Amino acid sequence: MNENAEVLKKVEALLKGNESIEVDMNDPAISGLVVTLRRAFVRNDLAKNGIAVDFPAQGSLMRVYKFGSPSGIKPTKVPVAKVGNPDDDTKPKKSPAIKRSQHSYVPPKIADDLMSVLTDDASHVVWLTGPTQCGKSTLVRYISGKMNRKMYQINCRGDMGSEAFFGEKTVTIDAATKQNIIVHQKGIVEQAMIEGLDAQGNEVGAPAILFIDEAAAMPAHVAHGINRLLESDDPRRTIVIAEDGGRLVRSHSGFRIVLAANTVGRGATSTESVAYTAQMDALDISLLNRVAVTFRMGYDREVERHIVLEKIGNDKVVSQVLKFRDAIRGHIKSGKLVSPFSTKRMVDIANMYRVFGNIAKAVYYTVFEYLLPEERSIYNEQAVAIFGEDLLAKFVENDVDYI
Repeated sequence: MNENAEVLKKVEALLKGNESIEVDMNDPAISGLVVTLRRAFVRNDLAKNGIAVDFPAQGSLMRVYKFGSPSGIKPTKVPVAKVGNPDDDTKPKKSPAIKRSQHSYVPPKIADDLMSVLTDDASHVVWLTGPTQCGKSTLVRYISGKMNRKMYQINCRGDMGSEAFFGEKTVTIDAATKQNIIVHQKGIVEQAMIEGLDAQGNEVGAPAILFIDEAAAMPAHVAHGINRLLESDDPRRTIVIAEDGGRLVRSHSGFRIVLAANTVGRGATSTESVAYTAQMDALDISLLNRVAVTFRMGYDREVERHIVLEKIGNDKVVSQVLKFRDAIRGHIKSGKLVSPFSTKRMVDIANMYRVFGNIAKAVYYTVFEYLLPEERSIYNEQAVAIFGEDLLAKFVENDVDYI
C-alpha cells in the first residue's frame, strides 16, 4: 500500500462513519498524521476521495470532513446500518470525490447566525453587504439548501421595470376556446410568496427565500412596491398586486427575504466602496428601516487559502499566490490600486494554474487584461518580486499593434 493510501485509511478510521469531526492536533496519538496532512499533495489526494482537512487559524482543533458537511455547524454522527442489513438506507454513504475543476464550499463564519435568523418563527428582513464576488449569492444558495428551501433570485439594475418583481399582463391562448385572452403573469415576488401554498392558500409544503441581489441599485418605483412588502411584521406577509386589479397576495408564514448589495443602501460612502460598486445613490430610508439585521461579508483569507490548496495542491505555488494576493490588496487599501482583487479572482487563478501548469501565465491571463492601464506596472512589479517573471515583457508581443 502506498503512503497516500495508508493516509486515506487512517483518516477514514479517524472519521469512524462521521460526516465531520474535530480533533485536537496536540494529541500525541495523531501527531505524525497531522504532520503528513499538512502536505498539500496529501490533502489533494484526500480531496479526490471526498475528504477535506481544515487547519485552524487559531486554536488546536483540526477539522476533518466529507464534502457536503457544513463548516461551522457542529459535527453530527451519521447513523450506521446494522450488520447483515445491506439495504438499510441509514448506512452512511460516501460522498463522491469532487473534480479538480470544482472545490468544496466553506461557509463563512456568519452562516450559522444567518441560518438562525432565517429559521426564527418571526419574519426578519436580512441585508448582506460586501464587496463584489465575496460570496453573498453563494452563501444564500447554501443556506437555502441547508433549510430545504427554494430560492427565488432577482438582480436589480437601475433601468428595470416593476413587472420583473410584480408581474405583468400578457396575451395567451385559452385552451378551451382557442381565443386570445389577457392574463396576469406572476412576478418573482408572488412566486416566492406562494411557494408551499395550495390554491386555497393553505400551507402544504416548504416555503421559499426571496433573494434580491444588487438591492442598492433598485430603482425608486420598484423600491416603493418592495417597501409595502416589508412593512408588516406578520410572518404571513401581504402585498396588493396593482398590476392585476388590486389582488391581495398572502405569503407562506415561513417565507423569508434576503437583500444583498456591495453597500448597505446608503450609497458609496467611502473611497474604498467606490472601487467596487456602481451603487452610488442611497435608497429611501423608510425601506432601509425595514431591515432587521445586516451581515457584513468580505474576502475571507482562510477560505481563499482552502480553495487554492484544494485546487492547486502545491504548497510552494499556493504560498506564492497568497503572497501576491496580500501584496495587491495592500496596494488597494493604500489607494494605489482601485480594481478589486476578489475571492472569485483567486478561484480563477487556481483554475488557470490547473489548465496551464504555470502560475505566472495563470495570473497574467486572469488578471492583467481587466486592469486599468496605470495599474499594470504595480501588478507587474509584484509578479517579478514573487513569481520571478516580468509578465508584461513575457506576454505582450512587441510586433503586434494592440488597437
